[in-house]
Amino acid sequence: MNGKQDVQTVVVADSHAIVREGIRDRLEQRNNLSVVAEAQDGYGALKACRDLSPNILLLDFSITRPSGREVLTKVRNACPDTRVIVLTSEVEVSNAFYCLSNGAVAFMPKQASGFDFVNATTAAIRGYSYMPIEFIASFLQTRKHLTRSGNIFGLSPRELEIVDSCIQGKSTKEIAEACSISVRTVETHKNNIYRKTSCRSFEDLSAIFADPVE
Repeated sequence: MNGKQDVQTVVVADSHAIVREGIRDRLEQRNNLSVVAEAQDGYGALKACRDLSPNILLLDFSITRPSGREVLTKVRNACPDTRVIVLTSEVEVSNAFYCLSNGAVAFMPKQASGFDFVNATTAAIRGYSYMPIEFIASFLQTRKHLTRSGNIFGLSPRELEIVDSCIQGKSTKEIAEACSISVRTVETHKNNIYRKTSCRSFEDLSAIFADPVE
């Protein structure tokens, strides 16, 4: 028997009102889904999740104040029962890998149909992940970049070495001396690493490269 106890609560966090409204209208066509809050920035998303403990958070990866990365981490820590579906305008394998590695249950383009949003939400409620089949194909194609370290970003051996050194807490100067390169060259490598992995700090990289890079 269906009843209010069966209704699954959803928070939609996106910087664009038209996107939030479109997702809300589509989800609420289903009797068992209720959008209990909308947020236009990261702080609003965090507050809604902490106050309401929704079943599902639909999170725009490009949201700001704070970033989607930070919101994902904080929601997973503060509301472990809330399942996070990450939405993105730019579908990149590295971003998907980061989100799925840090607790998201789905990663999908914002350009998806309303039907896809309903399916992703329903799958999350039932304990499954969801990803468009076109993206799965792209994800699998990155296997040529895999190494024993789990690197799917196409980092060079030198870049992997620098990632490992930074995670170990070595300074830029120490890395330069150990690798017999200049400090400026180390900084160039760091910028390339950030660009390839879509990370903003080596704390982010630590969450991906949990084990020392070989």
